[in-house]
Amino acid sequence: MVLLSLIAVGIISPCPTTVAVPTDLGSGAYLGTSVAMDGDMAVAGAPLDTGMAWAAGAVYVYRWTNESWEIEARLIADDGAVGDMLGVDVDIQGDTIIAGAWFNDHAGSNSGAAYIFERSNDGNWYQEAKITAPDASPEDSFGRTVSLGTDFCAIGSPLDDDLGATSGSILIFDKNGDGTWSFAQKLLHPGGSAGDELGLSLAVDGQRVLGGAPWAHESRGEIHLWERFAPGQPWIHTWFMTMASAGSPDDYFGFSLALEGDRMAAGSYRNDTAANDAGCIWTMEKVFDGWSTQQHFPPTPNVGGQFGVSLALSGDLLLVGSRFGLTEGIASGSADVFVRDDAIWTPSHVLPAPDPVAEAEYGWGLDVEGDLALVGALGQPSGGVVYGWRGLVMSCDCAADINNDGTVGVDDLLGTLENWGGQGAGDVDGSGMVDVNDLLLLIASWGDCP
Repeated sequence: MVLLSLIAVGIISPCPTTVAVPTDLGSGAYLGTSVAMDGDMAVAGAPLDTGMAWAAGAVYVYRWTNESWEIEARLIADDGAVGDMLGVDVDIQGDTIIAGAWFNDHAGSNSGAAYIFERSNDGNWYQEAKITAPDASPEDSFGRTVSLGTDFCAIGSPLDDDLGATSGSILIFDKNGDGTWSFAQKLLHPGGSAGDELGLSLAVDGQRVLGGAPWAHESRGEIHLWERFAPGQPWIHTWFMTMASAGSPDDYFGFSLALEGDRMAAGSYRNDTAANDAGCIWTMEKVFDGWSTQQHFPPTPNVGGQFGVSLALSGDLLLVGSRFGLTEGIASGSADVFVRDDAIWTPSHVLPAPDPVAEAEYGWGLDVEGDLALVGALGQPSGGVVYGWRGLVMSCDCAADINNDGTVGVDDLLGTLENWGGQGAGDVDGSGMVDVNDLLLLIASWGDCP
């Protein structure tokens, strides 16, 4: 695999990018609690921001422009109230954003809600819908997790009581032709019981929904997968993975999840194998008879690091957050990049906290999309920060663009081959010699420069 080869020889090295700081962010807003990306758009939740009232919450929308993330909008709920915590989880797909408000009191204290925002043709964002559970009850925490699929959304309600107190559930809502949303199905895991908290983690892709029940089996944890054959068809429970007999109490397997195509990942952020509460993750890949699994430990484990508290997948890249990972010896949090080659995930780079502050929880919320990554640090003074990175796939300065036309293409390839074994033009990695490493970097950078 070209990407892994480039990383192995040290050519690709991520670099920080500018992320605009909201001018109206409240102190202690916890910006970066949740982060999601789609193309050149991103969204970040600030659940303790003032919004309509104290801790009603707010959501910030960003656009990738001129190699930086600029703020496009600040979204709040039309009926936001004290303590709703809008933005505890967010997702974005095209012109649609969903944000959870798990402490909304629609049907009693902390029954929860989720809000849909749409971007109109004039580029402005507006609140399209408020979604609530059809069987909402106090303390359900509906909206703790949210995820958008193609013409449907999934919303976690981890303190729902269908199979016992706080057994948890995931509710599916379909988007109708007129833009409205209607309840479709409630997902409960077979054999679920009190305290499991299904829906505390959630991931959606294609016609699959992956939900975590990290408090199951004395908090050893388990995850469950549902699939459907076509839009509008029933969701069917097809697979699960449990640590009931393999893990240890308080490992919290399934606290974080990622799903893309035939690949999944699940975090066990308090696993003690590498060190006390150092954490670990599992990756899964679809095979002919089910799902294969691999366990991975933090590249540089530290006591209490909580590797795997968050996860994000994008193609052959996996981003893993460590809530209290070390940067410059400070437990501010960190994020590790893993690269997949021949079905094996290998650690490649660390995205360190740019401004390390103890307990900033850098890495609690994160996402990756192609060459770009965003990492939230909700505890960073004075209201939380979102940090940006690029260069996960290609060189930050697009050194392979030899003729400086903004695109890496045939002319650049010919220039490299013409000067093979020499110096100067074509020396993409700056090693002083035009060789195979330069060719690999050029191929990986093919196309328009970022």
